[in-house]
Amino acid sequence: MSGMSHTEEFVLNGYPAVLVIPDRPNGKWIWKTEFFYAFDAAERALLEKGYTRAYYQISDQYGSPDAVSLMRAFQEHVVRQYRLADRAILFGFSRGGLYAFNYALRFPECVEKIYLDAPVLDLRDWPPAGSPEQEQMFKAYRINRASFEHFSDSPVDRLDAFFQNEIPLLLIAGCRDETVSFSRNAGRLLSYCERRNIPVRYYLKPEGGHHPHSLDDVSPVVRFVTEP
Repeated sequence: MSGMSHTEEFVLNGYPAVLVIPDRPNGKWIWKTEFFYAFDAAERALLEKGYTRAYYQISDQYGSPDAVSLMRAFQEHVVRQYRLADRAILFGFSRGGLYAFNYALRFPECVEKIYLDAPVLDLRDWPPAGSPEQEQMFKAYRINRASFEHFSDSPVDRLDAFFQNEIPLLLIAGCRDETVSFSRNAGRLLSYCERRNIPVRYYLKPEGGHHPHSLDDVSPVVRFVTEP
């Protein structure tokens, strides 16, 4: 592999999309659901191994049902147009965890593996109460402050259904995350798995905050993606 690649940019259903295609693609692809170029050492290493990188910028949708429908249309488009594998490998960083989780929940047959990193999994924890992001999220989910009191459609509310699909999962998180509470998000997922003896691969950073994402040595991420 020479390391050469080219970038394709386009707009689909009103939202921008980016694909970074290696010079010798193997057909598999990494779909990072948010923050495409941030903390991307693993994605760059995988690009060298022939994996296409993909991003669809629907950042104001917070993994809502409408976002998931847009994502399905995006996947259908790139699979057809760029001859990519039918199943994507999802990378969900921070709020991107909402997109990755909810997409895999609704379309498990379209997902090969999932890597979540400091993911938002509880909308009651993030976005912060009263923030502009929370107002965006209310709009995306077609709810308001009053109905949010009874909201039960966060990923942490749907773990039973998610794990029934047995999609391989890698989780990386900082135990001192100051932005997305570990105990209410990643920690809650891990506790669920531990109570039920569900195997999950994870790496915890005991003193780690929300940033930096991923690991200093990204070889565990690369192994997770490339192993059969």
